[in-house]
Amino acid sequence: MNSMMDMMTIILLFLLKSFSTEGALITASEELRLPESVMGEKPKKELQVSITKEAILINNNQLMSVSDVDPESVLIQPLYKALANVAKEQSKLEVDVGTEFTHTVIIQGDQTIPFEMLYKIMFTCSKSQFYKMRLLTVKKG
Repeated sequence: MNSMMDMMTIILLFLLKSFSTEGALITASEELRLPESVMGEKPKKELQVSITKEAILINNNQLMSVSDVDPESVLIQPLYKALANVAKEQSKLEVDVGTEFTHTVIIQGDQTIPFEMLYKIMFTCSKSQFYKMRLLTVKKG
């Protein structure tokens, strides 16, 4: 009986440990309604760029307002500068510590944003060394 209790305790601890380390990788705000998709791949923990109806965010920190985006330019300068700084830090960490710089960014866009805005975000990401882009969607069904 004691050995069965030990075994159940170990299994319980293992399940709790694996559950707590998985956690939520993506936290969507109330202003952000993601589009639906039929693909169902789990996101990995990467740099997040979010576009709501009102603002552009990096890792859930507001960077700028959508109204401040220059309609004439394809490159969004404040976003470019912020992403270039992150890329510089990750490149330095790759040299110093050995953590791989994957050049990957997860783009979360509200389903009502215009395609031109999404295109500008993607163009800016690619110019700032984040050329592997993943669009975050909600699995349909």
